Amino acid sequence: MLFEFIIMFIFLYGEDTYRSSQKLKEIKDRFKREKDPAGINITTLDGENFTLEKFNNVATQSGFLVNKRLIITKNLLTAKPLKETIDALIELLTNLKDSDNVFVFWENGEPEQKNPLLKFLSKNAKYRQIFFPLTTGRLTAWLKNYLKKNGGKIETPALDLLIAFVGNDLWQLTNELDKLFAFAKDKTITAIDVQELVQAKLNENIFGLADAIADGNQAVATRLLNEQLALGLNETYILFMIIRQFRMLVKLKSLVEQNLTPVEIVKKTGWKLFVVKKILPASKKISLDKLKTIYQKLVKLEQKFKSTSLPKQVLLDLFIIEI
Repeated sequence: MLFEFIIMFIFLYGEDTYRSSQKLKEIKDRFKREKDPAGINITTLDGENFTLEKFNNVATQSGFLVNKRLIITKNLLTAKPLKETIDALIELLTNLKDSDNVFVFWENGEPEQKNPLLKFLSKNAKYRQIFFPLTTGRLTAWLKNYLKKNGGKIETPALDLLIAFVGNDLWQLTNELDKLFAFAKDKTITAIDVQELVQAKLNENIFGLADAIADGNQAVATRLLNEQLALGLNETYILFMIIRQFRMLVKLKSLVEQNLTPVEIVKKTGWKLFVVKKILPASKKISLDKLKTIYQKLVKLEQKFKSTSLPKQVLLDLFIIEI
């Protein structure tokens, strides 16, 4: 941690609430360890129930048996208090610069840029950190480090698949890693483990999206894609599932053209019978050559995801327009 518990304001905010919450916990734990083992000088105020009187009461008190108090205020900026309250708070904070107490302001997300308290804290906080969502490279490194700290190991393809399933939501990612770690015990987590155990954000519309693409129905495909994105699925995971669906359709179509029955297809592929029956109608509506063509385009799209700087949603939209 890059600060000492001297006179200061600490300001933590950003979209990545997992890491900001961990930083807040780190501050509290360190304050207990270094200043207040009993934790009786730590006060947390909630923005929804914030009043200047409550804040003033705790902010102006000296520490009990120690020389400092830790005052944490959560989600004050996002709660949008009255301007008069903010103006009065800024005046009070200005007068508290000579206090021995430590003041932490933590926000769940990104505050409005025009908020005068944001400007005040951005200028006056001795320690300020914005928690942006981790990009793919940093996310992979962060997760590997998380697992290492907990004594676990994971194969790179397994980690890539986990990120494709979940996205960059560290709350769910760490939860899934904890479950995988408990399952694997002393073994390395594999892609098969991820496929079998991770509760991916999957729903029936993925199948509908693949059907719309196969039918060349751009309007329906675009609507279903937007619905998937609105549900929180990331573009990489959506493409992964579409490719998987078309790979199955190509395989199924070739077996159907060999006049194999659904039961025979199950024996040949190892798929569940309900899966075969579910995708069988879609395979009958389109030729094997067209299925192969779409699949090849999807593989090229996957390569573009990794090689171009265009937003992934734009690439998906262009693919749908061209089908």
